[in-house]
Amino acid sequence: MSAQKASSMAELMASHGSQVRGLQKGDEVEGTVKKLTPQEILLDIGSKGDALVLEFDKQNLENLLSYLKLGDKVKAVVLSPEAEEGFPVVSLRRTLETLIFDKFKNLAEKKETFPIKITDITRGGYFVVADEGIKGFLPYSQILSDQEKLLGSTINARIIEFDKEKKRVIFSEKALFYVTEPREIASLVKSRDAVEVKITTITPYGAYCVIEPKKDMKIEGFIHISELSHDRVEDVGSVVKKGDTLQAEVLDIDYDSRRVNLSIKRLAKDSFDDVQKKYKVEEKIKGTVTDVRTRGITLKINGEVSGFIAASKIPSSKTYKVGDIVECEIVEFDARKRHIVVSPVLTAIPLGYR
Repeated sequence: MSAQKASSMAELMASHGSQVRGLQKGDEVEGTVKKLTPQEILLDIGSKGDALVLEFDKQNLENLLSYLKLGDKVKAVVLSPEAEEGFPVVSLRRTLETLIFDKFKNLAEKKETFPIKITDITRGGYFVVADEGIKGFLPYSQILSDQEKLLGSTINARIIEFDKEKKRVIFSEKALFYVTEPREIASLVKSRDAVEVKITTITPYGAYCVIEPKKDMKIEGFIHISELSHDRVEDVGSVVKKGDTLQAEVLDIDYDSRRVNLSIKRLAKDSFDDVQKKYKVEEKIKGTVTDVRTRGITLKINGEVSGFIAASKIPSSKTYKVGDIVECEIVEFDARKRHIVVSPVLTAIPLGYR
């Protein structure tokens, strides 16, 4: 009887033992927070006893103490199955990442504002760090502050892009004042809409402006120098000034910069149309030389339109200087370059003239 019991017990233990495996490095275990102090964090991991949470990073330790409370159930990763003290050592970094990213996801969804510190400059913007040690990126296109004084400073911002899988957080200072979500922008303005804009910043390559599709709602807009006028523009400030209010046409939405591209010239009459109606091909006209270059000479015709004589049309024996009056014949109209192509009227055809 006893032998039979012993045999059964041996079989039972052998069967049970085959299902039990000691902790291995890298295992994920579930435990309950048993002790939570700056000096020591312990987890009760059930039949395997207590486990010590190891965290050398001061910021991570502060976050664990802030996010956790006694009795919380958490998942940990085994760093060492058995330390000198006799119990396992585990890490809560994955759990901490989940807790922090869930918090920031909530902040992003609620469009909450919070401080970020500018830590370093990089291509296209700055590296920043927020509370809880979360690092992110602040693009140049999302900055309003004076960038000369930005590095090392702390500014308020919002999260505009959040990807937990890629561990990427993108911040924006402009989001405090402008609509920056592309889908929301697309719902407020459409391509080819005529909108009222107010010029806010002049740059060498164009003008920034603000659109207010609704009360207390602003969208940033940008007008490239090539979209200011049908005529060639050398100086943006000669066409628009800061504070100007004018009409512009919506071209498209810049999803990367989270703003609207606009055009003033699309709503303006093209004066070159009148030029082509006023003058005719083969018509004789006079122009004043304004520029002399190896490729040809530029003229001002009747003080209103540019003319151009290609170098190949100028006899080798003939030279021109700025201020000369030249009698010409219209060859064609170049709408893209916005000038009339002309050739000089010759009294005699020189040898080799084409």
